[in-house]
Amino acid sequence: MLSLFALAMALPAYAQPPGLMALSGLAGCWTARGQVRGRDAASIARGEWHLGGRYFVLRLKALSRDRPYEAAITYGAGEKADAIGSFWADTYGGLYEPSLGLGRTTGDGFQLDYRFADATYANRFARQGRGWTWTIVEAAPGKPDKLFARYELSPARCDGMTFGF
Repeated sequence: MLSLFALAMALPAYAQPPGLMALSGLAGCWTARGQVRGRDAASIARGEWHLGGRYFVLRLKALSRDRPYEAAITYGAGEKADAIGSFWADTYGGLYEPSLGLGRTTGDGFQLDYRFADATYANRFARQGRGWTWTIVEAAPGKPDKLFARYELSPARCDGMTFGF
C-alpha cells in the first residue's frame, strides 16, 4: 500500500492553467504608489505562485503607520480559458460574500469585479512598461462611477518586505 506522500510524488506536477498566464508578470516585489479614496496610499506588494502554479497570491501592505492596511488576494483559474476568480482577505477580517471576485484576462492584463450589496468594485490590472497600473472603480446603482483606488506598480527589491499573511 502506497503512502499518501509516495502517491503524491508519483503524480505529474501541476500545470499552470492558461487563464493565469496573464498574472505571470506580477510575480516578484513592487512599490505601489497611489491613492485610495483620494488619499495618498504608498504601499508595497509581492506576488507569488503557490500549489504548483495553480494559484497566485498578491499581498499588499500600506506603508502608513496611522492607517494600517494589508491584503492577501488569491487568484485561480475559472472554467473557461480566459476566466479567473479571486478571494480577497484583508485586515478588515471576516468572510464577506463579496470577497469573491470574478473576471477574465484581457489583452494587456486582467480584470475582476467584486459585487457588494451597495456597489461593485471593478479591479483592472494593465501592463505598463516594466510595471502595472491597478485601478479600482466603484460603481453604485443610480450614481456615477468613481475612482476608488489607483496604484502604479514598479519593480522593487524584496529585501526587507514583510507581510502578516
